[in-house]
Amino acid sequence: MKLALSLLTLALFLTACGQTEKSTDSQTYMAPEEEATVSDPLIADFVWNTTASDMTDEDLADIVTRWNARIDAAGYDMVGANILKPQFEEERYDFIWVLMWPSSDARDAAWADWNANQLEDWTAELDGALSYDEENIFTFKPAGGWDSEEIANLPQGGTFIPSWSFCSMNEGYDEAALAEYRKSYDAELAQDNSTDYGYYIMEPQFNLPNEEVDFVWLDLFSNEPARQAGIDAWTGSASEERWNEMTTCDNFLFAATAIRR
Repeated sequence: MKLALSLLTLALFLTACGQTEKSTDSQTYMAPEEEATVSDPLIADFVWNTTASDMTDEDLADIVTRWNARIDAAGYDMVGANILKPQFEEERYDFIWVLMWPSSDARDAAWADWNANQLEDWTAELDGALSYDEENIFTFKPAGGWDSEEIANLPQGGTFIPSWSFCSMNEGYDEAALAEYRKSYDAELAQDNSTDYGYYIMEPQFNLPNEEVDFVWLDLFSNEPARQAGIDAWTGSASEERWNEMTTCDNFLFAATAIRR
């Protein structure tokens, strides 16, 4: 199984001003034509959040409960939400709040209502406990990959491990080479029949600041034993050798909790 290529510099959380999507000029790598391993596409907003210095886990849990109550009352068409905490030194944010939508229309409608009817009251209710900058909100769409059964069925309160990779193609390799690699990789996953691992090619709906990034790869592990097993199987494998020949990546690891399902 493929090593957890960690996160690109994710700057994501919901745009509190109803941000519209932007197309990216970077190359996009879609799933192989015959691939049918990913459920219906969704769209996800990622927002960098900073917390008050005295914030506790109990305080955050209470905020999540109150936020969920607002989402329920408003009836927003939301697929779910996660909190991602970086497992590396990061001074720009304390965690990332991720909102997942079934479509762009559902996202835009919810944000329009939130901004008009809830944002002011919610900001006052938080009273500085959480804060974020509208400029640090980024939107992605999955553009092919492989679903993890365990993570797809994760209940609210469950945890998992996402690992992001921001990758460029090495000289002599292109989109076709990545597509061929993924065919082989997907065949290995099908043979292993693993339910505790999945991956997605994440298509940014904005212009990446680093023009050398050709694609974004997101690995998802159900838990640390699954991640370690993936690392052990990946290290020294033919798949690792082909990957290292083909790509150069910046990697970032997170710990994630499902806060809405």
